Amino acid sequence: MAGEPVSRMFQNGTGALGKRDRTRSRILDAAVNVIAERGTGSASILEITAVANVANGTFYYHFKDKAELLKAIGVAVTEDLINSYQPDWSSAIADPAIQFAQSTRILLTEAAKQPMWCRVIIDALLQRGDELNIYYKGLRAHIEYGLANKRFDTELTEDLLSMLMSINRTALILMLEGRNPERTLVQAIEAKLRILGIAPEEAREIAEAT
Repeated sequence: MAGEPVSRMFQNGTGALGKRDRTRSRILDAAVNVIAERGTGSASILEITAVANVANGTFYYHFKDKAELLKAIGVAVTEDLINSYQPDWSSAIADPAIQFAQSTRILLTEAAKQPMWCRVIIDALLQRGDELNIYYKGLRAHIEYGLANKRFDTELTEDLLSMLMSINRTALILMLEGRNPERTLVQAIEAKLRILGIAPEEAREIAEAT
């Protein structure tokens, strides 16, 4: 995840934060360590608090339950992954459709490399735009770039963003289930491009070529 040691993913850069935020970061890092060793299903709150060296009550002060903790981790992991490959829009010159297809392929391929984190990311992709801000910001940038260059023919709405998010999530589920990854990637990219107004034949050509 962007080169950060797993055990310090959340605590790095928290030195200037208050005690509450530092404790929350310690719990998150402990959860990452426990999940990495035992998986999301077997990781218990008791074990996470032991690794974080905090009381159970402290855990519940920061998180309502394990599901809320996993959501926080999922959002962070997803946004960290997205940050690692976002294009420089000030100098972007590629065909917006090809650039969008390439970014989709990178996101899905990287997310599917580690099944455990893939499950966390799948859950994170259910979150609203305000909870997965960096993902939505990047997705908007791609669409705005395509619209500005008259490559996409659609209206940028929350429903559109949700549909594109849903395709990503479905593709990751299929890849996690062992479906043909290349076929799944091509179908996901093609579907997203068609939603953005690219003609079916061209959408398939781009999806197969990227």
